[in-house]
Amino acid sequence: MNKKFLLTASAISISILILVLLLSPKKKTSTSIAEPSTPSSRIELTDLSKGKRNETMIYVDSIESKLPIYLEDFETSVGITTSINLYRIDDDPAEIVRLEVYGLSYLNQESDEKKNPNVTAFKESYAKAIEMLESQNIDPKKLIFIYGDKEYVRTTSKHWIEKLKL
Repeated sequence: MNKKFLLTASAISISILILVLLLSPKKKTSTSIAEPSTPSSRIELTDLSKGKRNETMIYVDSIESKLPIYLEDFETSVGITTSINLYRIDDDPAEIVRLEVYGLSYLNQESDEKKNPNVTAFKESYAKAIEMLESQNIDPKKLIFIYGDKEYVRTTSKHWIEKLKL
């Protein structure tokens, strides 16, 4: 009788434990890949009015089928070969378009073209990117760009664009 009692008590205890585990609220666990960090895009967007952001979002949605645009091996006048990539990432805010120029160094922010050939390569590549957008009937003035995945690339790009009035 003692064994029967222990068996019954154990079975009831296990049944209750299983019910508690099944019915208890579950903590959400995320198995998705972390979204890339784009702190500057967050900062840029806070500087814009909600109306401007909405207008840009609608425009980007209307031109999204024309992206990506990619040009490999663009020869600049200073002998630096770049690649130009214009695209969107689903994880980015809806109003963002990425304009990235690969193949040059962003480590030196010097904006004097005589001292830093990367500035000239960037300027020519940026102009080519704008030309490529316009050839697809995309108005670059209606877009909000982010210039790379790395903070130093975004910072240097924005510095050069400002100094060169691009």
